[in-house]
Amino acid sequence: DGIRIAVPDSLNLITPYVLVEQEDWFEDEIRFVRAVLQAGDVAIDIGANYGVYTLSMARVVGPTGAVYAFEPASKTAGFLRDSIAANGYTQVVLDQKALSSQPGSLPLTLHENSELNSLTSAGAVGGADVEWVEVSTLDACMARLEWSKVDFLKIDAEGEELRILQGAATFLATYSPLIEFEIRAGATFNLDMVSELEGRGFRFFRLVPSLNVLVPFDRTVAPDPFLLNVFAAKEDCVDRLRSAHRVVDEILPATETAATFAARWAQPSHRWTATLGSLPYGQALLPEWSRAMGPKEGDELDLALTLYGMNLDVNLPMNVRVHALRYSLELFDRLCLSDASRLREASYARAALDYGERSRGVARLVSCLNRMQQAQEVDLSEPFLAPTARFDQVLPQGQLSNWAASALLEAVELSGAYSSFYTAGENRQRLEFLVQLGFADARIERRLQLVRARFPAT
Repeated sequence: DGIRIAVPDSLNLITPYVLVEQEDWFEDEIRFVRAVLQAGDVAIDIGANYGVYTLSMARVVGPTGAVYAFEPASKTAGFLRDSIAANGYTQVVLDQKALSSQPGSLPLTLHENSELNSLTSAGAVGGADVEWVEVSTLDACMARLEWSKVDFLKIDAEGEELRILQGAATFLATYSPLIEFEIRAGATFNLDMVSELEGRGFRFFRLVPSLNVLVPFDRTVAPDPFLLNVFAAKEDCVDRLRSAHRVVDEILPATETAATFAARWAQPSHRWTATLGSLPYGQALLPEWSRAMGPKEGDELDLALTLYGMNLDVNLPMNVRVHALRYSLELFDRLCLSDASRLREASYARAALDYGERSRGVARLVSCLNRMQQAQEVDLSEPFLAPTARFDQVLPQGQLSNWAASALLEAVELSGAYSSFYTAGENRQRLEFLVQLGFADARIERRLQLVRARFPAT
């Protein structure tokens, strides 16, 4: 987003690798935060690390706003201090402290990747690499820094999140910020934060990435394994988000179905003949699709594609777009369960990735690729969604089979892990094949260069 950020010069560290690879941070939520904050807002970043959130928030709130960044590790804070100066951000206050439930001093266990640094008890240090840091509480900081308001709070403190809330009773009673917190704790989900905030009148939401809008987070349903962050807000904050079209929490009547919903909102411009037929790959395949589908309307595939077309319509209300995407995903799921042939799984994956069901989307992409490999051909005989938005506009150049394979492989590469940093070079062959197919963009070529640089012997 135009900011400058100082990081260690090493591809063996998460943050510098990801920033070179993606030219941004890998969390979809950071783009939502950039969109929801406004000039003059006040934001707090607990566990600021190198400042990917801090600096982005500072750019949005501007000199009339303020960002308070808490980063206890002296080395990491030094990089963040350099970044603040490099951007000329007088609106950032860097507080080199850890936050918890009680003030004092505690050892911070240091890791090669500073994202994993964590507070520990004085008696549990052992032979670990530690730095003793000053510890404060949100309530103490509230009194010391005299915040007049707080619009946004991010907490990413490697297991300290619940204790931070326990030291924030006055803060949480006084302010009504939108809170983003990390819900993943290793391989498990930390629902203690949900219970703690729920008792203080907060509701919970997750992001729909493609629409950059929040929807309710259901703690009774197993979260998508890729989900890292959840948002919490009191009712007055939810009202503000709703007015800004940044949250959709409308519950549809039990009698509403995908068909009745589409009957109320769909226009001819939402049908696949218009939405897909206008795209480069759709133009190439439209005659074949028209013969296969005929003039009929209303079957499950036609309805699923129509609902997906509705979700793309920026002129529709946001709540209609969100529900259209959800209905579309449900229909593609049913279609794949009954007959996963052709490229139906690619359509399902596109809707699933857009809606934030990333794990399910990736599983369908892999299944579709395996099916294609076994058949040694690609069945393009019915309308389908390209698995990523980029391939909506990529010209097939008369090579539809290679185009389809590239689209699926690229979607797996970009969605199958948060970053190629975590794939240990196992994706090198896929990246090289993608480049050979001739449809790779700069992102794929950059990933291949990074993998080759980090794993030269792979």
